[in-house]
Amino acid sequence: MELSSLRSRIRGTVTLPTDSGYEHLRRSLVWHLQVPERRPRAIVRVADVEDVIETVRFARANRLKLAIRGGGHSWVAFSLRDDTLLIDLDRLDRVTIDAKAQRAAIQPAVSGRELNRLLNAQGLAFPVGHCPTVPMSGFILNGGLGWNFNAWGPACFSVEEAKVVTADGELVAASAARNSDLLWAIRGGGPGFFGVIVEYSLKLYPAPGAIVSSNYFYPLERAQSVGAWASELARKLPRHVELTVLITAAPPAIADRCRSARGLAMLVSATAFCAGASEAALTLSALESCPAANACLLKEPNVATPIDALLDMGGMAWPERHNFLADTLWTDSSLGEVLASARDRFLAAPSTKSLLVAVPSTGARSPLPDGAYSLNGEALLLCYAIWDDASHAANAQWHRATIAALDRFAIGHYVGESDIVADPRRAERCYSPAAWKRLGELRRKYDPDGRFVGHFA
Repeated sequence: MELSSLRSRIRGTVTLPTDSGYEHLRRSLVWHLQVPERRPRAIVRVADVEDVIETVRFARANRLKLAIRGGGHSWVAFSLRDDTLLIDLDRLDRVTIDAKAQRAAIQPAVSGRELNRLLNAQGLAFPVGHCPTVPMSGFILNGGLGWNFNAWGPACFSVEEAKVVTADGELVAASAARNSDLLWAIRGGGPGFFGVIVEYSLKLYPAPGAIVSSNYFYPLERAQSVGAWASELARKLPRHVELTVLITAAPPAIADRCRSARGLAMLVSATAFCAGASEAALTLSALESCPAANACLLKEPNVATPIDALLDMGGMAWPERHNFLADTLWTDSSLGEVLASARDRFLAAPSTKSLLVAVPSTGARSPLPDGAYSLNGEALLLCYAIWDDASHAANAQWHRATIAALDRFAIGHYVGESDIVADPRRAERCYSPAAWKRLGELRRKYDPDGRFVGHFA
């Protein structure tokens, strides 16, 4: 077998480890600076769907493992695996919108920012990811906890049909009417999915009349009381309000008042997706009820924040050209206890750019639709080590210890932002037992030879 022979069979490019541009390309496939040393046998940058089909058939004929890169935004660089044929979908970025039917067909490499730009021009919306550069591919496949996900739902449940290249190199459609079990797996199956999704057909939503945010900064020492209040507040807020509590660097206006906490503060932020600005302001007035209101360091109430502005803020929270480590947990514990434990860890963080995000579920919780995405809790906790210098060892040790300290609160994890490469056991803990079992059964049905890299491969 000559891997170079694939070059003559596709329109895209095939880069081998012996090629001069291989290392630069390999590193460019990861969006942040923590690039693992895992080395594919070849990197195939496909030009179209036909290239995907041909590459999968080539891998099948030559008994090669396949890894899929949708856009390279995986925190753990899941697609960068040793001894694999890596299919890079970065050039598949077409979008077709049917505004009247409120439907869109998108290819995997479309970013959330680009999709939102196109939808906004037609008065439509979709729960795109919080970070603007996240492509829709892995975001949707991992479940898709995007903006306004409490009301619009995880993005994966807005997938009505998908086109998939299966392990035998066939292009099939998955919908409620055809290959419905494959659609079930697409709705949250995660990076171990056993196929190449080359198009999603999405249900869209009318754009809200007003999107308004309010921010309240508190001293970090108030973490326990403010967190406990936020847990209670979340149950009273409607589902179209996204409530977030963060441990983050204090803005310049209050930095001096946060010196005792190494410049860190607690931020309680809520974004209301409403019909009008007055409704949003009335809804967000509930944030004034915090028992620690007299200790509030800074208020930014009722700021108009269309989705493109929210994406800009996400870009600042997760900056380009930085090192990142990430992990998550679902919890049913009160945020007061959880955030008090996290506060003590963050006071010892090597980098004050590191970030903790807690997202309590607002409104009444309802059962999830049927899909591989099958686990949630009262709140999702996301912990990021973020740094821009050479202090990898210190940040990695801190992040591991922090996750270990918080794990006692966990009832499970979110597959999209958990380190299932370093700890494969976390993959199973991202699903209900029944969903995990069914994913295994469907993998054996659709990929009996294990051609695609799975959660444990």
